[in-house]
Amino acid sequence: MEWVAAAVGLVVGTSMVFVPYEFGSVLFQFIYPHIRLLGSVFLVGAGMMLVALMYPAWPAFVGRVGRAFMLAALAVYWWRVCVLSVGLTGTVLYLLLMALFVTERLTLRRGQGLLGVFLSSVALGFGALMIWAPQDFVRFGLAAMGPYGRWVGGLFVLLGLLLVVALWRRKPFQCRLALGGLALLFLNMTVGVASWRSWSGLGAYAVLTLTCALLAGVRRWPSLVGVRWRLFRGMALASVLPIVGVGAVASYLAQKALEAELHGKAQQAVAAEAAWLEQTAAMASSLLRVYSRGPGFVALVREGNREGIRERMALLEGQSGLFDAAWLLDEAGDTLMPSVRLDRADGDFAHRAYFQDAVEGGAEVRLSRPFVTRSGEPYIVFTVPMDRGAGRRAFLVGGLSLLRLGLQPTLASPGYNVEIFDHRDGSLLRETERGAMLSRAPVLDRVEPGALARPEGLVEVFDDTGRRMVVAHARVKGTPWTVVVTARLGEAFAPVTRMGGWVVAIAVLAGAIALLLSQWVGRDVAQRLETLRDGFAVLGTPSAEQRVQARGDDEIAQLALGFNDMAARIDRTQKELREAIAIRDQFLSMASHELRTPLTPLKATLDLLIRQLGSGQGMNPERQRETIARLNRQVDRLTRLIGDMLDVSRLQSGRFTLTVAPMDVVALVREVVERIQVTRPERAEQLTLEFPTESLVGWWDEQRLDQLLTNLVENALRYSPPGTPVVVRVREEADGVRVEVEDRGIGIPEESVPQLFTPFFRARNATEHYAGGLGLGLAICREIVERHGGRIGAKSDGPGQGTCFTVKLPRSAVAEAA
Repeated sequence: MEWVAAAVGLVVGTSMVFVPYEFGSVLFQFIYPHIRLLGSVFLVGAGMMLVALMYPAWPAFVGRVGRAFMLAALAVYWWRVCVLSVGLTGTVLYLLLMALFVTERLTLRRGQGLLGVFLSSVALGFGALMIWAPQDFVRFGLAAMGPYGRWVGGLFVLLGLLLVVALWRRKPFQCRLALGGLALLFLNMTVGVASWRSWSGLGAYAVLTLTCALLAGVRRWPSLVGVRWRLFRGMALASVLPIVGVGAVASYLAQKALEAELHGKAQQAVAAEAAWLEQTAAMASSLLRVYSRGPGFVALVREGNREGIRERMALLEGQSGLFDAAWLLDEAGDTLMPSVRLDRADGDFAHRAYFQDAVEGGAEVRLSRPFVTRSGEPYIVFTVPMDRGAGRRAFLVGGLSLLRLGLQPTLASPGYNVEIFDHRDGSLLRETERGAMLSRAPVLDRVEPGALARPEGLVEVFDDTGRRMVVAHARVKGTPWTVVVTARLGEAFAPVTRMGGWVVAIAVLAGAIALLLSQWVGRDVAQRLETLRDGFAVLGTPSAEQRVQARGDDEIAQLALGFNDMAARIDRTQKELREAIAIRDQFLSMASHELRTPLTPLKATLDLLIRQLGSGQGMNPERQRETIARLNRQVDRLTRLIGDMLDVSRLQSGRFTLTVAPMDVVALVREVVERIQVTRPERAEQLTLEFPTESLVGWWDEQRLDQLLTNLVENALRYSPPGTPVVVRVREEADGVRVEVEDRGIGIPEESVPQLFTPFFRARNATEHYAGGLGLGLAICREIVERHGGRIGAKSDGPGQGTCFTVKLPRSAVAEAA
């Protein structure tokens, strides 16, 4: 209901503001003086309601103020236009609109709108009125449907009942069927009122037609959310409302200017016509006065010289250019000299009003009421008395033909109607529109009594068709005549009406173009945002494509690029996380196995010792030494495993530090080799050392380098078959010290070399050739070397070809020590 009410207010308000003079008929007489104000209230209320409907997050008072304005405007319009003017359809339509518009605010809380109830109620009300008084609905139908008003009313009733039943029983198909039929009937009424140029009715019934058509044809309403809806409502308000507002102001100013110009022209036309008539009357009176007092003419009249009088009278009729006829009467009203131009101007005219006025009047020229001559011509005459001597009088009469007066071009604009009448009895002297004469002046039946009593003025009245017109009037000085100039407002303001129509059409066209553009832009933006949404939905899914296409160079394209970068980082992070999880699982498996390996013999040996001690049987010293040595090796192995894990923990937490001091790397290498030969006597023969004779002193962490060399040599022995040589070389180079550990063991596959120094990584052949370890030693070695500023690498020709580990420590440290 709110959408329909807003649409009605927008259409009616726009027509009132842009074409107010189209509301000048009698039907709108009670609101016409305030038509622009009422239209502005309609527009403001409808605009605020639309804003509140489109932007629900705005403050609630916007919608409440808009609804208050709309209800006030509807109430005024309903009472003054429909009730006071007895408009049957308007009384029903706007009353239902107001009632259900107010009631719907309560039902909306339960999610129930009343638009269907409103349409069915309007249909039933219109149908009942058409059946009851079809003659009042002639203007609401096409000409061919005029005789079938009751049948149309019956259709309204049937479709209204069908809609009521369908709404009650929730039958969508029947609802659409009823609404489609109502759309056709309302369209018929729209075309009908358009032919009568009823602007308010045209707007209201057009809204009803469109509403029924949309409800009948649209099966799925678009969702009023998302980017498209935001762009749509923004473009709608930004494109239509400014144009309508600026157009309304321009139309108002143009209407005011044209109204002032119309009033000014009307008054100028009245003044010009009155001045011309006043001048004509003055000239005619002066000419008759001169003739009546001329000694020669007076002498001819006293002598009774008919030939001389005839010649003078012919001069007065012909050469003066004022009078169409002239004749002379005696004091009894008989003709002394007839008119040359009038065929039957002789006889007794004592009954004529002009003669009676002249007899009763003084010596001045008298202007009489209009009359019709014996030949049927309308005349007005000027009469002046003459002294014939011996106490007798004669009356010189000059007549002006109203037919000739009506042929004179008017000084008013062609669109104006000029009326000249005698205000003594209302006799019409001239009318430019119909050419009527001597009847009652039409303007007297249109204005209020006494409205033309003032010497001059301007009023607005209704013509015979009920259209408003402006009336300018003025008295002609020295005469009983009144000049009236009338102009119909609809015709006078037709340019402004056309301009207003063009403004509205431009606003509608601009709005339509803006809405189409918003849909095009919104579709593009929405599609790209939906692509981003879909990308976020599958973000982190390993098997799904997480990249989105970055089109254009706007912010959304930048967002898409940022999303792709983020997705790439997440992919890398997830890959690293999966690798870390795999390494963790591998580590847990290896750690549990490696920790169990030394613990099993350790526990078995301890159990053996406990049993022997409990039985009282002792061991010989040699056997005890071997058992304790075996226990010591297993403890050393556990210590080494735990130390490697602690070192990796320090590496990951950043707590792996060096304690640098001067030391001899050659002595350290020799000590490490000798210690391994002592602890592993079975491998002592295969381990050889190559080193320079002089010392190589530098600033290093001796403990960490000992750990480094021990890991490398132990690895070489662990993965080398017994009897194969393992060579440790120490070399001095130009930029540092070089240490190599080379074996002829199982070698390293080519694909495993890049990951060899990764924590918990073990080459495939190392796993198959079980030799123990967690895969942490080489990672710790790399960290030790890199912390000293050096480099470590491995080289192997493949499985079974042996391996050579190379460590390069920086020369600068050796130089500083030296």
